[in-house]
Amino acid sequence: MNFISGTNWLLIFSLVLGSAGLAALGDILGFKYGKQRISLFNLRPKYTGRLITAITGALIAVLILAVMSIFSQDVRTALFGMKYIEQQLYDLKFRLRESEERAEQTQADLVEASTNLELTGFELDSMKNDKLVLEQEKNELEASLQIMREESEQLKNALKSMRSEAIALSANVLLGQTAFEAGMSRENILRKLDNLKQQVRLNTLAIISNQTFSRLRDFPIEFDPAQENEIINAIVSSDERIYVRAFSNENYTFGDEMRVNVRLEFGESDIIYSEGGIIYRKFFPNASSSKISSEETLHIFLRELKIKVIEDGILPDPLTNNVGTLDGEAFFSAVEELSAIKTSVIINAIAKSDIYTEGPVTIDILFEPEEPEEPDEPESELEPES
Repeated sequence: MNFISGTNWLLIFSLVLGSAGLAALGDILGFKYGKQRISLFNLRPKYTGRLITAITGALIAVLILAVMSIFSQDVRTALFGMKYIEQQLYDLKFRLRESEERAEQTQADLVEASTNLELTGFELDSMKNDKLVLEQEKNELEASLQIMREESEQLKNALKSMRSEAIALSANVLLGQTAFEAGMSRENILRKLDNLKQQVRLNTLAIISNQTFSRLRDFPIEFDPAQENEIINAIVSSDERIYVRAFSNENYTFGDEMRVNVRLEFGESDIIYSEGGIIYRKFFPNASSSKISSEETLHIFLRELKIKVIEDGILPDPLTNNVGTLDGEAFFSAVEELSAIKTSVIINAIAKSDIYTEGPVTIDILFEPEEPEEPDEPESELEPES
């Protein structure tokens, strides 16, 4: 129905009528010229009629083409632009071929990309597996590193122990001490200072000999002249008693050249305890009912005694923190005496002589058996020290 309604019927009827009219006109002219025996181009009348008929047919065709060209763009294009259309068609075919080639190339690239993607997926899986392997190796290496660190720490501790055992003389060892009374002459000060140096030398030799288990010959022991002058000037200008203490300045190992540097320290020497005075006393309950032995009791007493004298101003040995010594014979004699006491007892530490700031603390131990209603002080829980 769309074909019928869209047809230009007026143009078709016009062409039919025009063609019929031209055909009729040509037939009339041909019949007329043939009847009259008219000749065109010296042709026989029969052929002249045929020629007119042919010309009429040609005019019909020309008329149709002219009319169609006037009224139809497609007819004009078909008649006069066919070469152009063919060229365009050829160009379009060429472009289509290029597009198809590009599409094929694109398809090939897509296939290659898909293959590469699969390969990448495989590589990714392989990398994940490698990562797991590397993480496992990392954990193993970290565990090995931890073990190596522990071994290194053990080696360091062993090395420190070996170095400690190899130290011939430690730093801050008290090598000797003496005291200078007020008003001493410079000559006496120098003589006493020389005696201190000799004491330091002997003590140093004894300490190192005990470490090596062999008797050593003499070796250099150096004092700082500036320190000596400072001490001499301080003693000369002071109205008080002055103590001087000598210490080893640093650690010395057996591999070192045996050259010991000595540091001197000085200060005012005040009397802390007078001869015969009670330094410290403590009540202990009946030994038979106590859970600690007489030896342990005496160790506790001596430990508390040391704390007491340091608090009172006695200078301890900076290396050992000792303030004096009680020889073994006196100690075990005191233990036997204490063991023989079956009652509560007060233990007294009595100064053997005047004791000054620099020490040492020398004592006699005195026991006072008694039965007090209340102890003077609560029993100490401190550990005994030998």
